[in-house]
Amino acid sequence: MSNDRTDAVSGAEDGTGWSPERMMARLGGDEALTHQLVALFLTECPRMMADVRASVAQGSADVVRRAAHAFKGSVSNFTDRGAVVTALELERMGREDCLADAPATLARLEQDVAVLMSRLLEYEAGQ
Repeated sequence: MSNDRTDAVSGAEDGTGWSPERMMARLGGDEALTHQLVALFLTECPRMMADVRASVAQGSADVVRRAAHAFKGSVSNFTDRGAVVTALELERMGREDCLADAPATLARLEQDVAVLMSRLLEYEAGQ
């Protein structure tokens, strides 16, 4: 059963789809592994986002596809919404060699990632 507290914990309110409880459940209840994956992502995310930004600035469809695919894979450890969906959209643009909307999609990805990072930092602060 869902209530306001459950929705907030599940990420339903912020669109991330991430919650530590959901992630731990997927990892067999392993809180230490959850913490390690969150810490690793918090460290690696800025570099990976820089790669995505650079790929869009470069304007090479294949480079955008590869950078977005790598980022999507990493962020999919946490959710199947928000940043994953937007990274998939960038990946598709690269695959289809149609980058006209890539800058706007990148801006949306930046917003999605900022929300997810905020949630992950809150989780880390509580540890």
